[in-house]
Formats: sequence, structure tokens, C-alpha cells
Amino acid sequence: MSSQAVERVTALGPILRLADAQVKDKTYQRTPIGQDVKRFLRAFRWAGNESTSADSYESVLARFAVDHDDFATLEEFASPLGAEYALAFLDRHWSDSSRATQAHHLAVLKSFLAWAVGEGRMAYSPIATVKAPRRRKAERSAYPREVIDQLVGAQDNLRDQCALQLLARMGLRKNELRLVKVGDIDLVRNLIVVHGKGGHVQVMPLAFKGLCEDLYLHINGESRRPLEFLLYPKKDRLRPMDHSTVHRWFKRCLENAELPETVKLHEMRHTAGDEIWRVTGNLVMAKELLRHSSVKTTEDYLHPSREDLAAGMRAVEASLQESN
Repeated sequence: MSSQAVERVTALGPILRLADAQVKDKTYQRTPIGQDVKRFLRAFRWAGNESTSADSYESVLARFAVDHDDFATLEEFASPLGAEYALAFLDRHWSDSSRATQAHHLAVLKSFLAWAVGEGRMAYSPIATVKAPRRRKAERSAYPREVIDQLVGAQDNLRDQCALQLLARMGLRKNELRLVKVGDIDLVRNLIVVHGKGGHVQVMPLAFKGLCEDLYLHINGESRRPLEFLLYPKKDRLRPMDHSTVHRWFKRCLENAELPETVKLHEMRHTAGDEIWRVTGNLVMAKELLRHSSVKTTEDYLHPSREDLAAGMRAVEASLQESN
């Protein structure tokens, strides 16, 4: 990184402390770069992207505008130092983040600058050819039924027990769980509406008898209303938990069950897929439960062990002996 870029990053400290406030009150839009961010987000929403995606983009680009509030136009990035300024911005805010987060924020910035080029706001994007950091494949586990029973049974209220079962039996993702409303649960026909990734809505069967019974007792015992979220912050039942609160909630559930923090929330989804595959022996059923578009994705959610391999070998041996 050049000395000019280093000096610029070092000088940003006092300005960056105002970034969060300026994102919330939209005052970042008063800067020249902020005006372009505003135009980009309007086009982004007009293209039909989800509001949650637009909010995620804004959180990155608003900080970009604040960091560079002395730039008169985006054209100043179309220079030999443009890439260094952009990468220094990403490094300052997210150098300690996961590679997935770093890749996402790079993609947001690249999308914004590509839009600016298309709109004639700048001659070229200095980071168009910058590659995202390689992502390490996360090591995931699936847990036996006894562990899930321990986790569910340790909770002192039915709401939390139901929510954990939706994760570990139905394979809901974190965001899908936080968006579940009481009205999405149909205990007459045993169905649940799942608000999935990319705005996809799917109706799934609720065929686990114990889960259905727990949901019935919770919904009727607590006089839950259709517009209320299953998981909600404090006493505001008409608002979903935010993402970080869901993680804290799951951590408390682990503590109640005296399970280690090494058990990850997303591993509940792996557990659901792995269990239905083990019981049915049907990969397609696991794919349908997890709502994947391809069985190739589902294969990453299955966790055959050495014991499974040994059992398979014994089955082959038994078959060979029968045929002789």
C-alpha cells in the first residue's frame, strides 16, 4: 500500500466514529459519494431486490461515502490509487471478519462501482478484476438424536423448544426461523410456510408428531396471535429478533443444556438433513427437507462416519455369503 493510501486511512479515525449515526439518520447522503449511493440503492430496490439485501448494501456503502466525504466525484477513484483506497477501506472495517463477510463486502463495493461505470459516473472501476479471498470450507457436524433431545428438553418454555425443533428437525435456516409467524403454522393441515432465501416461499409438511403437539400447546397456552413472530425481542411480539439476538438466544439454549459453544446454530440444519437421510436412505428426501435446488448441495450436509462405512462393508459381506 502506498504512503498516500496509508496516510489517508490513518486520518479517518475521528470521521469513522460518526459512521454508524450517519447510516441511521441518512446524513451520509449529503456527501457527493453519498448521493451516488442513494441513486444506486434506488435502482437496486427498483430491480426487485429484497429490502434486507438493500439494507445490507447500504450499511457498507454508507460507510464508504463517509470515509470518502472529501471526494468530489466517483471519478477520483478511476486512478492508479483508486484500488488502494477501496481495498484500504475494506481492510479497515472488516480485516478481522470471516472470509465470507470480506467477500460479500467486496462484492457490494464492486457492484456499486460497476453501476457507476454504467451510469457514466466514472470511467472504469479500479477493483473490477480484484478477486475475493478464498473461503475455507467450514467444518460442520451433525448430532445424534440424544444430543438434540438434550438440547430441546433443557429449555424451560415451549416456545424455545419449538424453535429448536424447527431448526434441528425441519432444517430451517436462522433467518427462516426468525421470520416464522404464528400464522405461518397450520396445525389443522400440519403445514408451515417457510420464508426462504431470495424471497422464496415454500409450504412444508409438519409431520413430526411431537413438534406439532408442542406447537399446539404453545400457541394455545400462550394465546399467540397470527401476526406475532414465534421468536421476538423482549415483549414486542410483532417484531422478529434480529440476527445477532438469534445467535445469543441459541447460545443461552446451549448453556441451559450444558452443551459446548462448539455446537453451531447452522449445524442444526445439517443434523436435520443427515437424520432424514440415515432413516430413509433417500438423498432426494433430504434435499426436499432442506429445500436445496441440487442434491450436490445436499451431499455436503450428510456426515457418514467410519461406523457407517463398517456397517456397509458388513452388509456387503453378508450379501456375498448369501449368494454363495
